[in-house]
Amino acid sequence: MSALSVRGLTVVYPGCDPARPALHDVDLDIPPGGRWAVVGRSGCGKTTLVRTILGLLPPGAVVTGSVRVDGREILGLPEPELRRLRGRTIGYVPQDPFAACDPLRTVGHHVTSAWRSHRMVPPPGRVAADLAGVGIDDAARCAARHPHTWSGGMLQRATIVAGTAHGPPLTLADEPTSALDAELADDVLNLVRRCSGALLLVSHDLALVARHAGHVLVLDDGRVAERGPADRLLSAGPATTGPVDRSSARGRPDGAVVVRGTGLTRRYGPVTAVHDVSVTVRAGEVLAVVGRSGSGKSTLARLLAGMERPDAGTVEIPGAGPGHVMPVFQDPVASLDRRWPLWRTLTEPLRARGERPRGAAARAIAAGMLDRVGLAGIDPDRRPATLSVGQAQRVAIARALAARPALLVADEPTASLDVATADAITALLRSLAASGTAVVVVSHDRERLAGYADRTLVMRDGTAEETDA
Repeated sequence: MSALSVRGLTVVYPGCDPARPALHDVDLDIPPGGRWAVVGRSGCGKTTLVRTILGLLPPGAVVTGSVRVDGREILGLPEPELRRLRGRTIGYVPQDPFAACDPLRTVGHHVTSAWRSHRMVPPPGRVAADLAGVGIDDAARCAARHPHTWSGGMLQRATIVAGTAHGPPLTLADEPTSALDAELADDVLNLVRRCSGALLLVSHDLALVARHAGHVLVLDDGRVAERGPADRLLSAGPATTGPVDRSSARGRPDGAVVVRGTGLTRRYGPVTAVHDVSVTVRAGEVLAVVGRSGSGKSTLARLLAGMERPDAGTVEIPGAGPGHVMPVFQDPVASLDRRWPLWRTLTEPLRARGERPRGAAARAIAAGMLDRVGLAGIDPDRRPATLSVGQAQRVAIARALAARPALLVADEPTASLDVATADAITALLRSLAASGTAVVVVSHDRERLAGYADRTLVMRDGTAEETDA
């Protein structure tokens, strides 16, 4: 009996063209203890496959075929029965750790809910021990804090602990290391493998897949393009990222100051996330902010964007007005209003400048924005729930670009994207700087940043040291 058996699976999202299903006639078998990975370009159907197995497709989705987990048919099960399977039979490590957490509850509550949702109580000290096991320092105290005080990488590790708490026969891991630095990615994925039976890994990181999966399923436009042993399919190795031309960047040393932070300090209770950091960003340059998960990168970005106030120090943003600063959040799904069609989300920044496109004109503008970030063909009337996380990230980037900002602050803008799309977004950010926009990019991908950043700020335990890119 297979841990997972998928037969003839076809999925059409509500409001989408039935001739272009999200998945079409997909077959997959994973034996007990098997290690499979699903790879493909952003939007190819990887996340849809995971959502289908979990029974988390949006209402109105049309699904045909069969999905059996540990011998039991999943399709058509009522929600109460699906809830009993999630966590115990099907473990899940989501790509979006912030959306997985209740913002009004502590991280410790999030982890213990893996037991409480099944009317169980975790063994004494188990939560703190498991968090410490994935590299969370002072785990007992950190568990008492709320999700917004954790970095994305730290919160992703806590979500891995919750998703594999019961050693389920099958674990679905959707980009489980996208927000982690390279030093932690292998350790965390080894933990996922130890705490589960069979593993279905979704990832854009082909090198990671080669190290942790025995077999690979390649999806292309919702269809199975290829399948087989990982060492054969990935023998050519992942595509490499080349340098981006920076010769057209303007004003690197002497451009107008767009944002200046002086002596910035930000505390969350007893934890100092940023300590006495000073940084100036000028028009036409790309500043990279790097560091290990939890080093203070995202907190510094929020301070520079004016989304948080420092406990000490000052942030100056000369000439600030509507659309002057635009953020691209680390959590792209939550940054999009799920009730709005994409055209409304994409044209909203235009309203801040007094423009009021409507009807066909608004949809045409939105279609042009989608094309600019590699989403040509996506219907502007679609809702965010029908997008993959990678697609949602590109929509968020397109929305930010629509405002023609003086400062763009992007937190992990390529973490959820395949190599080809990440290269395109990288080139787009560099071209934005060439047009005079100041760009601050937070990322753990130092190799990619080295190809297009002008300066690098290295964060360590809340402090910063600047280097040339």
